[in-house]
This record gives sequence, structure tokens and C-alpha cells, in this order.
Amino acid sequence: LLAGLFIAFLILFAGRTGVRAFLSFMLTVLAIWKLLVPLYLNGHNPIWVGLAINLLLTTLIIALVYGFDYRCAAAVSGSFLGILVTCVLGVIFTDLFKIHGAVMAYSESLLYAGYQHLSLTQIFMASIFLGSSGAVMDLSVDITSAVHEVVAKKPDIRPWEAVKSGMNVGRAAMGTMTTTLLLAYSGGYISLLMVFMAQGTPLEHIFNYKYVAAEIIHTVIGSFGLVSVAPFTAMCAGLLLTKKATHNE
Repeated sequence: LLAGLFIAFLILFAGRTGVRAFLSFMLTVLAIWKLLVPLYLNGHNPIWVGLAINLLLTTLIIALVYGFDYRCAAAVSGSFLGILVTCVLGVIFTDLFKIHGAVMAYSESLLYAGYQHLSLTQIFMASIFLGSSGAVMDLSVDITSAVHEVVAKKPDIRPWEAVKSGMNVGRAAMGTMTTTLLLAYSGGYISLLMVFMAQGTPLEHIFNYKYVAAEIIHTVIGSFGLVSVAPFTAMCAGLLLTKKATHNE
């Protein structure tokens, strides 16, 4: 009932865009349930599988918005480059912080169910860039759409001027996007934060708990991805869309 109300509300107020959003939602659910989870359970490398499925989903979802054109190529390129930055930093800092994948919820239940062969730490690493990929994709589409509008209004604009316009849009959006990640990750830990405050736990002790350090990695590394996706997308959109405008002339 709740799902049906959500779909009806989405289509009622967003029309065709709502239908595309619903298709994107269903594609993501199917990819996670039918591809990502089974491949993880079969012992395939979580990082490579996560990157491949992320690229597939990013391409399909953005194509539903733009179609397969220069805008899609620019947004997908910018998004995936930002995801790669998040992936590399996630791997490096998970190792430096000495975080084990057992900090993830229900990981022990997975081991007790007979999946001791799984690399929980690699699954945790993959969860960092998978968790931030939606916000990265959103920012990439925003910047690409803005650059497209600029180029459409001024077809003779130089590539680096278009890139600069994209960067200006990215700077404005990054502030709220990083806060979005912080709220998304911290929202599920309100009760834990209340326990820390009620017990008077010192901040230095809080930051050194493994599960707190894991959430810090999620938030900060995800924010790195958002910061990096802005220049990547601005460059891709500026170069590709001005090239398209030149060809059209």
C-alpha cells in the first residue's frame, strides 16, 4: 500500500519525469537484489563488482533522464570519475583506520549463516562509494543540465567558459550535498549519540570507537567524491557539449 501510494504520488506530480524516476528506482532495486547481492554472496570481489554495477546503473539511470546523447556521456563520465575517487580513498583510509568489515550491521549473522569466506572489509569498502553514488549522480546531472542550458543559449561559448559555468554551479551545490550525506549517515545513529552524551563520553573516546570511525569514513570520503565530481563533470560537460554545439553549426 505504501509503495503504491508513493508511485501514484510521484507520477501524479511529476508526470513523465515521475515515470522515469520510478523506472530508475526499480532498476536500482533489481540490480541490488538480483546482481549485487548474489555476486557478493558467491565470493566475487566486492569492489570490482560494485564499480561495474555502479557504472551500469549510472548509465541506465542518466540515460532515462537525457537519452543516450552528449549530456548522458558528460554526466556519466563525471559521476564515475567521482566514484573512482571515492573508491580509491575508501580503500586507502579503511586500511589506515584499521576498520574491519565486521563493524557493519548484521555482518556476524552473515558469518554464522555459513559465509565465512566473504571479505567483509572489502564489502565495507564498496559500501562507501555505493552509499554516496546517488548524491554524486544527482550533482553530476545538475551541473550537466546547467552547462547544457548555457551552451544552448550561447552556442558560440568557448569550452573553458562553459567549464567555468559548470564549476560555479558545482560550488553552489556542494555545500548542501555534503550536509545531505552527513544527515543521511548520522540519522540512524541518533540513539547512539544520545547514549554517548548521557554517559558523558569524551569526544576523543567517541572518535576512536571503530563503528564511529567507520561512519566518519563513510561521510568524509563520500564528501570527497562530491567535491571531486564537480570539476570532473564541469570539464566533461564543457568540452562535450560545446563540441556538440560546434558540430550542429
